[in-house]
Amino acid sequence: MTIEEIKHNSVQMLTDYLNRTIDEACGIVSAEEDPYFPLTVMNNTSRFSDTLRDHAQDMVDIFLHSKNKTGAGYSLEMESVNTRSNGRRSIIRRVYFENENDYLDYVSVHPKVAVLKMAVTSLKREEVLDGKSLSAWAKKNVRELTKNRPEPTAFWRNIAACAKWLSQSRNGEPQGNLSVPPDFIEANKALIQSLLTPPEVSSSRENPSLEDESPSENPAVKEKKAAKTESVEKQEREYPAFVAPPIEPSSRPLSVRFRSLSASSPLKLGRLVPEEIGLPLNDFIHLNQSSFLRDITTVMIVSNETVYQNFPHSEHTLCIYGPGYTVNALKLCEWFSRYKIIYCGDISEHCFDVLSTFRTAYPKTESLCMDGDTWETFLSRAEQGDSLKNEAVPPNLTEEEKHTFLSLRLVRGKNRLCLEAVPSDYLLGRLEAMKPADETEGK
Repeated sequence: MTIEEIKHNSVQMLTDYLNRTIDEACGIVSAEEDPYFPLTVMNNTSRFSDTLRDHAQDMVDIFLHSKNKTGAGYSLEMESVNTRSNGRRSIIRRVYFENENDYLDYVSVHPKVAVLKMAVTSLKREEVLDGKSLSAWAKKNVRELTKNRPEPTAFWRNIAACAKWLSQSRNGEPQGNLSVPPDFIEANKALIQSLLTPPEVSSSRENPSLEDESPSENPAVKEKKAAKTESVEKQEREYPAFVAPPIEPSSRPLSVRFRSLSASSPLKLGRLVPEEIGLPLNDFIHLNQSSFLRDITTVMIVSNETVYQNFPHSEHTLCIYGPGYTVNALKLCEWFSRYKIIYCGDISEHCFDVLSTFRTAYPKTESLCMDGDTWETFLSRAEQGDSLKNEAVPPNLTEEEKHTFLSLRLVRGKNRLCLEAVPSDYLLGRLEAMKPADETEGK
């Protein structure tokens, strides 16, 4: 038995200790009813009895580094025995740790374990998962649970809040506003989602690892691992490069369909008053010369054809059908800059992307019902939608829109709220609320 063997065995026992610690934090086992310490590291009953002289220096070193001598670390259980060759001598019967603090200080993981306990306890308190499921998840995510973060308590409180909100939304339960910064959700979406799909509970022991914190690890290897981890985390924090999707080419000229929602400003073609007009884009860009636009103050672009055709009456409003990325063609309409512009699209990743690209030409464009309140109000009507291929977060979104966009990322199987699912009177009410007071005070 040597100091090196004691150190090696102590580190090897870390896996079992972490499993036990997680089970305690999840309420599966009790430290009072089934104490883990004192923890035996090595037993020796006869090795030194007859060969004491050969191992005398090892015994001295072991004793000098023990808690018996230094007041910290491993403890020695000594016994006085009679040996055939050396007479009555003191030998080491057992090497053990009296308590948890002694063990954690010896294997140099005390700060990590403190963070681990705090994190698991926070998730347990918030009832994100039941005890056994949380235990299974925690054993698979020990390194996430023990990362050194600036404000670990606030971090795990936010993770728990996101996971609970997502769980409630999936189950159709009422949930309040999610007051978590959008950037936090984006940076940690994989971790949040993992809590909603925990690993199956197994009766076998897991092997959680703090390998990167192992005191016996080669410093050069440890430094290389740390550099790699920092690089990966940096990539996760930064948004992927945004690439605006191009307008799909067409063999025929683009036609723009539009209708007036205003009784005081109807469309007129001579004596005709059509409900809708379709013009080639080259003609539409000169539409500001038409007389019926004199009383128009708001230009609203609607991505859904059914909603466009059936949108309720609203004074001073011109309604344009703008499906998908063809909206980008409307950037050529310089006269838009003289009007209040509103984009009304599905609550989906692609429609947020369309809104973002359109704002490169008209930054003051506002969105209608593409917000958290609408999403939460009609969440039960959501359906599965497509995600952006490059996983980018569109850059030209307001904080409210970004927050809603990131909420979609958390619900991959139910991440699109079609405009048709939102009642027309709700859409109209929100539109009227966006208009200047002098346009609505007479209503």
